Amino acid sequence: MAVFAKRIRKSAQADRGPGPEERLERGLLAMEIELPEGARQQLLALVQLLAKWNRVYNLTSVRKPADMVNRHLLDSLSVLPHLRGPRVLDVGTGAGLPGLVLA
Repeated sequence: MAVFAKRIRKSAQADRGPGPEERLERGLLAMEIELPEGARQQLLALVQLLAKWNRVYNLTSVRKPADMVNRHLLDSLSVLPHLRGPRVLDVGTGAGLPGLVLA
């Protein structure tokens, strides 16, 4: 019985895939985006806050923090190479995306 339970746990862990940190790192490498010191930690903290407050206020349909990295952080950062100038206008896109990420 214990062997079967271990197999189930291993299988469930394999299905989850990479965590938020690894997804962010892979995405940044793929998009060739370098962030200032401490920005990765701030972005991952934003994901944790989104996950926390999403349970109360339904800020986004994405529920898993690892999925939020791809669907929110990396999507928001994808426009970064195309921005010019010192200011960006965020006209109210819900949970602060892409404005908080780009800031």
